[in-house]
Amino acid sequence: MTTKRDLTLAGLLPRLARDAAGWYATHESVTLRTAFQPVLSIAHKRIVGYEALLRATAADGRAITPEELFGEAHSLGAALTLERLTRCVHFANFAEQDAKTDWLFVNAQPRLFQIGWPQRTFVDELCAHFGLPHSRIVIEVLEQPANDEALLAHAIASLRERDFLIAIDDFGTGFSNFDRVWQFRPDIVKLDRSLVTRIASAGSDHQFVTHLVTMLHRAGAMVLAEGVETEGELMTLMSADIDFVQGYWLGRPQASIDAANAAAPALIESMWQRFNARAKAHRGGRPPACAGFEEAVMAGARVYEASGDLAQAAEFAFRVPEARRVFVIDAHGEQQRPSIAAAGASRPERLAPLYPDIHSNWSRRGYFKRALASPGRVAVMGPHFSPSDGKDCYTAAVAITLNGALDVFCVDFMMEAHTPVHAAGN
Repeated sequence: MTTKRDLTLAGLLPRLARDAAGWYATHESVTLRTAFQPVLSIAHKRIVGYEALLRATAADGRAITPEELFGEAHSLGAALTLERLTRCVHFANFAEQDAKTDWLFVNAQPRLFQIGWPQRTFVDELCAHFGLPHSRIVIEVLEQPANDEALLAHAIASLRERDFLIAIDDFGTGFSNFDRVWQFRPDIVKLDRSLVTRIASAGSDHQFVTHLVTMLHRAGAMVLAEGVETEGELMTLMSADIDFVQGYWLGRPQASIDAANAAAPALIESMWQRFNARAKAHRGGRPPACAGFEEAVMAGARVYEASGDLAQAAEFAFRVPEARRVFVIDAHGEQQRPSIAAAGASRPERLAPLYPDIHSNWSRRGYFKRALASPGRVAVMGPHFSPSDGKDCYTAAVAITLNGALDVFCVDFMMEAHTPVHAAGN
């Protein structure tokens, strides 16, 4: 019978043990361990987080799926104990491996949400014990039904107020749909593997995923595609401006974060080479006429073109009160130097894994494509989600020549209005 102490952190921590493979726990003769699957930011070209996956093994060595394991927990107390003990194992393994600013993605079952591991007292003690700030924890709401969706939404809102990030898992299946996006306002929406497969299949309309990602961005969420296994799937998702990917394309989940990351650098480099080659083959067309912010942007661009001094050029752009950030990208969309923020512009701590923005690649953005198509003319596009500020922005861009090379001078603007802009001006 489960006692109250069995459900407390003080009661659970003594059940953890360590061997050469890492921290683990035993629950009713079943061994519970962690495997980490990396989450890659496409634009930032680096791993920014890890999903903690449960690996359960019976006494006879047989692997047990999480669904089977939790399905055998017939009482609420047994399910709560198992869930909280599993999260203790995940947190212990993640904290020990010193993942710096990266996120830890951890699943939460809706039916146990308010009394399970995300329950306020337990999750606060869990984070404090392992030295992990709230802003580094992404709580994934599984696609299972909740006993009370309104109470679930209230609990999620409370967690967000305390700087936890919220992700909706398995979007496109079961209960993970737009209703939960509108209700929960998640930081991240994870596209289910089945949806990724259909999107990238032969004969499918690839514009569907572009519109889907745009809609989710407009709802204020970043978008992660899970279960990415092939280069074709990856290229389709990159073309749709997906933010993050995870899956066997990066490698199998591993107990060691370093082992899980081993193939990432070479794969990321190869990924962008292939995408740039495809984009070059399809690039073309001239944008229509447009207006907006041209004077300040052109003034800054001319200063940068003449001097190469980005800080001096930014002063001209910041004469427009709505201007928030100035940055330069090369002809391949690569950002070779840090952006310059306006005085008073803050960077949300919860987005720390996405900083710094140097070496990011923005070649998929519409403003970059339109600026390259008409050098010397300002292209203004938006609104679109800014990973630097965590909100919608407009971006004005103009292609100029510095030291014989083509660069694109860019300025992000924050505005209250949300009228779409897709054009270029003089």
